Order: sequence, then structure tokens, then C-alpha cells
Amino acid sequence: MNVTQREVTESSTCTVFTVKVGGQVHRCALSQEALYMLSQRLDPRLDRIDAYIVLKRRVASAASACLRNEMGLPSVLQACHVADHV
Repeated sequence: MNVTQREVTESSTCTVFTVKVGGQVHRCALSQEALYMLSQRLDPRLDRIDAYIVLKRRVASAASACLRNEMGLPSVLQACHVADHV
């Protein structure tokens, strides 16, 4: 397994997800606003584990789009990066 090493600044304003995109593992930091956008339409009937899996898929989808359309993953995924993946 290839792991891309990126320095992610750990802080209380970011949530970090580890996702696999294109055969590589990436650490994706999300801003609070981006996390809120991705989680606001989760089905409330889902249990915690299922909700986490759906959220992680959305993060992976946003990361994949960034890798396809931009020069790489930004250090922190912002709301503008995840808007199409809600």
C-alpha cells in the first residue's frame, strides 16, 4: 500500500480523514464548514458507523475530484472543494 506523506496541521478547527483514492492513501483535513456541509444531509436513521462510512465516501469523492481537477489535494479541504459532493 502506498501512503502519501503530507504534513497535516492538527488543530481543533480541522477534522482529518484517511481515505484511499486511486490506489494511494491520503490524509484529508476538512474545515468545520466543509464537514458540516458533508454531514448535514445524512439520513438521521443511520447508526454512527453507517453515517461515518457515508461521510468518509463523500470525503473520498471530494478528494478524488481535487486530484483530478487541481494540482493536488489542498492542505485543508474547504466548503468550495466539497460543495458538489453533498
